[in-house]
Amino acid sequence: MALKYRRVSRYREIARVLIRHGFRYLVELLGLGLLVDPGTGGAFTNTGPCSQPQKVRMIFEDLGPTFVKLGQLLSARPDLVPRDYVEEFSRLQDNVEEVPESDVRAQFIKETGKNPEEVFFDFNYEPLASASIGQVHEAVISGGEKVVVKIQRPHLTQLINGDIKILKNFAGILQDRTVIGRVCNVHEIIDVFERQIHKELDYLTEAVNMEAFYREFCHNEKVIVPRVFSEYTTREILTMEYVRGIRVEEFEKHPYSFEDRAKYAGNMLLAVFRPLFEKGLFHGDPHPGNVLFQDDFRVVLIDFGIVGRFDQNHRRQVAELIVALSERDVPAVMDVIMETGITTRKIHRQYFFEDVAEIVEKANGVTTGGMELGELINGMITISINHGIKMPDSLFILGKTVMICENMARKICPELDMAEVIKPIAIEYLKEALRPSLYPGSLYKQISNVGGAMFTLPRDISQAVSNLANNDTRITFYHRNLNWLYDMLDISSSRISFGLILAALMVGSAVIMHTGKGPLLWGYPALGTLGFMFSGFLGILILVSMLRSGRLR
Repeated sequence: MALKYRRVSRYREIARVLIRHGFRYLVELLGLGLLVDPGTGGAFTNTGPCSQPQKVRMIFEDLGPTFVKLGQLLSARPDLVPRDYVEEFSRLQDNVEEVPESDVRAQFIKETGKNPEEVFFDFNYEPLASASIGQVHEAVISGGEKVVVKIQRPHLTQLINGDIKILKNFAGILQDRTVIGRVCNVHEIIDVFERQIHKELDYLTEAVNMEAFYREFCHNEKVIVPRVFSEYTTREILTMEYVRGIRVEEFEKHPYSFEDRAKYAGNMLLAVFRPLFEKGLFHGDPHPGNVLFQDDFRVVLIDFGIVGRFDQNHRRQVAELIVALSERDVPAVMDVIMETGITTRKIHRQYFFEDVAEIVEKANGVTTGGMELGELINGMITISINHGIKMPDSLFILGKTVMICENMARKICPELDMAEVIKPIAIEYLKEALRPSLYPGSLYKQISNVGGAMFTLPRDISQAVSNLANNDTRITFYHRNLNWLYDMLDISSSRISFGLILAALMVGSAVIMHTGKGPLLWGYPALGTLGFMFSGFLGILILVSMLRSGRLR
């Protein structure tokens, strides 16, 4: 009963926020009008003219963590929402209140069955930082080592799961009856968001990501990743090593030389991109709050809630793309884009070439720092969307990562050419990929695979020839993006069926009218007259339906 009441309360809150920002019509369309008083909300309260994307951003901010995270996801997905919404959603900030001590204590008891003082030797309830998903506290474990404890906000999982259910309930109406559905695939947006937010809510997943990065850099003198203390970590509590450092904003105040700034910027890019090519994973959200700088040019990475992953093939494609972009090789860029994505419609090669060439030339030599690699990759993504090439989700995360890293690198060292730093890493990876592995385990595996293929190949060929001779060969086709054809065939077959029924009714009525027998209506056989009237009524209904659907051909 309490859960049902909370759901109604959330519906009411959503309705009030929509009304306050001038979307009363949407409240009525969603059937939420009965939950609020007629005078609730008033007029749009913000001063000055606001665009539609600005209003939606402010609605997301007012609705809290779920919608803030949804907007932040969409800010990196120009394939899901229009570009003006992407730019506006990139301004979304976590404006949240601190979790009070009583709630922190309750969260610990729920997760561990103990108070923080029973788990740690010392625990500071004054937070170091507070965000929409978690709050960070300083603590000391029994051995005397200082740690950082990230605690998820109480009841956040229930709130987000409830909001996702609400979004799914409204998805059909938003898709079919609003302007949102004309420019966005609402169902796909909700599915992508649900997949990502559940990863961020699970601190055990973040701990696995952090341990993978720690193993990558534990012997590296340039990059530091905090250790995870698994014995103090649960699904909603993450405990890690306490690592000090200054942020980019503080870094800018120090009078470092150009050489020192270049080293710091280069190490930051190394921390983000070396794991991409060596292990196929990269930090998906390296914003200024998640990257710290220490003495001796060391860089600290924290917060691994969003991590991108690439398989061997995608790593090669990214490396080839970076090299091709830096060398202004337009045909090579086109080939990589078409190989990486899924082509959904016929591509006009000349227009595609012109768009790629324009963005490559536009991004080169614009600033003193050389090529704008982030702008280039995001430009490639936009061109792909415009030409009907669907790119993998992880590439959008990479595009956002490159953009953030480039902005930070230019704050540290404005003269830095990011492409010149990343290109050698990409080239080294391509060289390694071409070099045969001589490690015993890998070598034995390759020999085993080749040997197995040599033994099975004659049998497979013999089986294929036998099937062909016995007329037992089957070819299976898989279609892509042909749902529109199924819908059109369904509509056409329905209209043909209705047409045949109408024709049969009219012919039968005409035959009855011709006999002149039976009870009369207005001097004509009643059954024939009623048949004509019913046929005319059905014909008008079909015509109106065709006109309303906009598919009258």
